Amino acid sequence: MSAASEKVHQIEDYQKKGETEGQNFAEGIGESAQKDMGKVAVIISFMAIVLLVVFFYGLNQNLSNLATEVKDLQGVRGQVETLNTQMTTVDNRLVELEKLPIRTRNIIMDGMIDEMTQKANYISQQLTPEEQAKLAQVQDLLKDVQSGLQK
Repeated sequence: MSAASEKVHQIEDYQKKGETEGQNFAEGIGESAQKDMGKVAVIISFMAIVLLVVFFYGLNQNLSNLATEVKDLQGVRGQVETLNTQMTTVDNRLVELEKLPIRTRNIIMDGMIDEMTQKANYISQQLTPEEQAKLAQVQDLLKDVQSGLQK
C-alpha cells in the first residue's frame, strides 16, 4: 500500500505547506499594513492641510487687523498735527491777550494826554506870550510822551 491510500502524511508535506501558508500570511499582512499606512498618510495629509488653512486664516485676520490699526494710526497723526496747529494759534492769541492790559493802559493814557493838550491849548489863549512859550514846551513834551505810547 502506498502512503497516499493510507492517509498517512509525511512531515515534509506539512513543512512545505506551512512555509507557503506563512509566506502567504506574511504577504497578506504586508499588503494590509501598506493599505492601512496609506490611509494614515492620507488622514495626516488632510489634517495638515486643515491646519494650514486655519493658520492662514488666523494670520490673514491678524494682518487685516494690523492694516486697520495702521490706517487708524495715520488718522491719529493727522489729528495730532491739526491739534498742534490749533495750539500754536491759541498760544499766539494768549500772547496777544497778555499784551492787552498794556495796550489798554496806553489807550487810556493817550486819551488823557489828548485831553491835557486840548486844555493847554485853551489855557494858552488866555496867557501872556511868555507863559504861552512855556506852555508850548509842555505841549511838546506831551506830544513826545503820546508818540511813545503809540509805539
